[in-house]
Amino acid sequence: MAVRPRREQQGIWRQPPAFMAAGAMLAAVTVAAGLDDGWRAQPEMVGGSAVVLLGMALWYAWLRRGAENLAIGGQAVGPMLWSVLAWMAYRMLLPLSFQFILLPAAVVAWIFTVYPIQALGGALFVILFMEMGLMVVGRQTAGVLGANLLAYGALSLALAFFTSSEAHRRRMREVLTRARRDADNEASARDFGLLEEPTDVLASLPLEAAPENPDRYSRPALEVITESFARQLALARQRLDCTTVALLWPDADKAQLRVRGHASTRDDVLPGPFPVGVGITGALVGAQQEVAACRSQGSLPQIPYYRRQEGVGSIFALRVPCPEGEGWLGFEDRRVTPILCADRAKPEEWSGEERDLLRLVAGQLAQDLTIGRRLQAMEDERGAFQRVCVALRELNGVLGLEQVLEATVRVVKLLVAADFVAISLVGDEGHRLAMVEGEEAGRLQGLAFPREEGLVGQAMKIGRSLPAKAECHGPMPVFSSGQRLSGYQSLLVIPLLKEKGEALGALTIAGRAAGLFTRTRQDILELIATQVAVKVDLGQAHEQINRMATVDGLTGLANHRTFQHGFEVMLERAQRRGSPLCLILCDIDHFKQLNDNHGHPFGDQVLRKVGELLQGTVRSVDLAARYGGEEFAVVLEDSDFKGGLKMAERIRREVELLALHHQRESVQVTISLGLAVYPADGTEKATLVGRADQALYRAKQQGRNRAVAWATVAAD
Repeated sequence: MAVRPRREQQGIWRQPPAFMAAGAMLAAVTVAAGLDDGWRAQPEMVGGSAVVLLGMALWYAWLRRGAENLAIGGQAVGPMLWSVLAWMAYRMLLPLSFQFILLPAAVVAWIFTVYPIQALGGALFVILFMEMGLMVVGRQTAGVLGANLLAYGALSLALAFFTSSEAHRRRMREVLTRARRDADNEASARDFGLLEEPTDVLASLPLEAAPENPDRYSRPALEVITESFARQLALARQRLDCTTVALLWPDADKAQLRVRGHASTRDDVLPGPFPVGVGITGALVGAQQEVAACRSQGSLPQIPYYRRQEGVGSIFALRVPCPEGEGWLGFEDRRVTPILCADRAKPEEWSGEERDLLRLVAGQLAQDLTIGRRLQAMEDERGAFQRVCVALRELNGVLGLEQVLEATVRVVKLLVAADFVAISLVGDEGHRLAMVEGEEAGRLQGLAFPREEGLVGQAMKIGRSLPAKAECHGPMPVFSSGQRLSGYQSLLVIPLLKEKGEALGALTIAGRAAGLFTRTRQDILELIATQVAVKVDLGQAHEQINRMATVDGLTGLANHRTFQHGFEVMLERAQRRGSPLCLILCDIDHFKQLNDNHGHPFGDQVLRKVGELLQGTVRSVDLAARYGGEEFAVVLEDSDFKGGLKMAERIRREVELLALHHQRESVQVTISLGLAVYPADGTEKATLVGRADQALYRAKQQGRNRAVAWATVAAD
């Protein structure tokens, strides 16, 4: 619905609707009679009158918002309505608490501050009428009346004093000026097509990932357009000796026109909005491209942007043309387009030269707008690629494999509004889901699949993203025929390829929205996937280096350095908790003879087998390590003498049962073990290691293939 021009609204307020003032007085009578005090006895009547009065107050505020230079009568209606509403609410809430008197006091202070003093007569009358009426009917005493009036006056004076201070006025002026400027700038940017949804790479990037910018448009682009418009219009006005040259711009729904630039010698130019088809603009609704009129040839059509129509001798209006290859955003039908309008006091026809000049100006305005839109597009693209750089920097900032996988998921979500992200890594026999984020993460995390099964396997095999159109129709065998993804309309599987084309994994991205992966978006994701592949390769290498630094290469157990650190950590934890800890030192019996009789390769086989046995025997919270040579160490958390001896005996028996063969000859292997327990056998790491070693020495002295505790050694 078109909003009426301000000049039409003002006619209403020169003679305000009598029913509003009458309604306010009728409601004031109910308050003065004390009917609102007993509203619970007649809620329909009191509630209905309150709703009607509130509706009138809101209607008044809506109609008054665009009016200027109102008559005093028009301004007086609002204070009356708000005052009576405040008193109605106060009298209904008074039984709950006397402090609700602050409600009418605040309203009085507000209206006395906001409205001019000349418009407050009606409000003062109804306030005194209600207060005096309440005293007459016995609802309040004369003392209460005086106290109420004193409170209203004091609060009004305090607020008036505060708002009259120069600092407050300056601050309010700044706030209002900034708010009006920002609102006008955003409206202009919308009209100029600077707030339209971006396409391609711009549409592919989520808004929440955009660089910090309080505006959704480029300020430089808007400034280029508005400043260029101002110069062009000013030059045209001076060259043609016009009174006003104005550019009228349609809004998004093509129902209204606003002045989006003007140069004028008059001070009564209205910014709008104006209904489309009013006055001179009505001649340009349709196929007409331009229209001219002068007073010497008859009456002139109305100029919508003037408050007063006098002083106009001739008018010329024309459509702003569409640049070649460009389309007016929102105006493709050509029936409602931007209009350039010029008027002057001389009642003469417009010459051909003058018309040509205005046509050139209109064409230049169109070109300036095109330049501004392209500047906006460049700014959007800069922000888009800035986000890509942020994503790459995010990846480059991590090193370990786990950190690389987590960063990859963050990067994908930075660039795409994805609902499901998974990273598969190639292993010895297939590919495993190393990282999954989404609704089905719990079901899929850690699952392994044959190397060439599913879309992931096929994408890694051919080294190309799948499916071809990045669409998903129904449940898809993404990982295998038994593990399908459903509920997604967009799907993209990108192989993670090394430089030589070898696949080390795949990146799977899915979204519930259709058409999520445009060609440009896919290109960006494939670029990111290339970087991810490099980082995954480096991350795996880093993990391998870490493993080599902490794990014994022959047995797969923790090495000596890792044992020392792990034992310290576990001992400190036991000390904090006050729980026991057991250390077992193991030594393979007659290992030198095994090497001498059967060779070192067989000795390495024995070490590997014993290492596998230890790794499979101890709990996940325990620590098994190669101590050095043929010696091993086991640290058992929360294990006392009894539990440690039981584990030691289990290890001894399982080593004794190992089936080892060399050149078809069965070889028997045994192991000796010594154990010490914290805190019974010592509280320091060196003490426990020394006493476990002494217990191991006693086991060898007693014939090997046995477990001995330090407590037994100490008792002898």
